[in-house]
Amino acid sequence: MKRALFSLLLLAACNSDQTVTPPDPPLTFDAGNPAPAGPRRMAFHRNPLGDVLQADNLMVDGDFELTGRNDQAPWIAFDPNQGQVTLTYDTGGHCRSGVRCAVIAPPQVMVGYMGSPLLGAMHVRAYAKLTSGVCPDLAILAFDFSNDTTGKGVSATSKTPGADGWCVYESDVDNLALEQPGLYVQPTKTTAILDDVTVLPQGEAPVHGIAPPAAEIDPATQARVKSVVAWVRAHRKYGKP
Repeated sequence: MKRALFSLLLLAACNSDQTVTPPDPPLTFDAGNPAPAGPRRMAFHRNPLGDVLQADNLMVDGDFELTGRNDQAPWIAFDPNQGQVTLTYDTGGHCRSGVRCAVIAPPQVMVGYMGSPLLGAMHVRAYAKLTSGVCPDLAILAFDFSNDTTGKGVSATSKTPGADGWCVYESDVDNLALEQPGLYVQPTKTTAILDDVTVLPQGEAPVHGIAPPAAEIDPATQARVKSVVAWVRAHRKYGKP
């Protein structure tokens, strides 16, 4: 009797009208592979001292890790109507190297101290992100603090940023040995993030392709450089005016 009852229950289970909805298949590409999940966050490995691979960098604080916001520092920011102003920074993943980078917008300009090799030309390389997306909207040039001499400009390697969003500026500039060399940075139409500035003897510069020739500087920019340099010489705490 029990065996007959068990058989009837089993038959009823097999003949049940209940249906089971199969699970939805995963999203796939045309090749049949599952769609990858997007990253929830990005992790970066950064050295707090910046680009330490360029141990012979002649640019004083090319990564903006040591520069303060004001006073006498490796980098100084200026406004034509106010004189020296507070230097603005960005941090973290917005920067190319290290944990800090400089932010500058018109009409402000920046000047930074650097050294020069005893002989031969200097190779200057810098990176910037511009809100305009037009790399020539940032002017960079070498100059001499001691006698208002403006050198050649550092050219953008292309009109538009690379795939990583950074514009590259690279040129060989004249030797300034036994002088007081500096680097002048001026955004003309856009806000710019500047980082990873290196100055090396020409023969020690890493090969990144053919660097564009140094750019000629227009008279208006030359005059502005001289006015900024005159202010620095008159207000700095150390060194001859």
